[in-house]
Amino acid sequence: MAIEDSNEMGTEVLPAVDSKGKQPLHPMPDEVELPPTAEEDPKTPEGGDDEGMEEPPSNKRRNYGHYHQEDGPTHFCKVILAPKLECIPMPLDFTKHFVAVPTEFKLRNNTGCSWKVTVKLMNGRVTLDQGWATYAAVHQIKIGYMVTFKLLTPDTLKVIIFDDDGIEVVNKCGKHDEAFAAKE
Repeated sequence: MAIEDSNEMGTEVLPAVDSKGKQPLHPMPDEVELPPTAEEDPKTPEGGDDEGMEEPPSNKRRNYGHYHQEDGPTHFCKVILAPKLECIPMPLDFTKHFVAVPTEFKLRNNTGCSWKVTVKLMNGRVTLDQGWATYAAVHQIKIGYMVTFKLLTPDTLKVIIFDDDGIEVVNKCGKHDEAFAAKE
């Protein structure tokens, strides 16, 4: 393939056909199908008109033609600022979407460990109470660490611990305190 010439900016221009001058080097497909315009397809809503759009199910809201669940957030995180971790209050904006508050949560970490923590209402907030201090000690959660919680089921939280450098902590917790270890 030979270079034909250069354009006004001095950039080399490659030929559009093969060396025999017959076949294009980058052939276009014979037929390209474009989606119909609003005039061609009456189902397509025009402008901001909502006619023709189906109504979202009751627990969803429409946003730009797609739907979002209105169940609430599924994650929250806490930065550990105190040396003694007796309990962890859950954010109000997280718990206000609960249909019912469980009496205990099963905490699951990234190594497959499961741990039971009781739930208590303290100062109007849902709080991870009995079992949390032992969980934090066994999993070596320290000041400056960040702990993320993801709601897996109404009574199970996935817990991921990040150290003060933002690196995920992956450590086997060894032998569980039998009073709080969750049975599978």
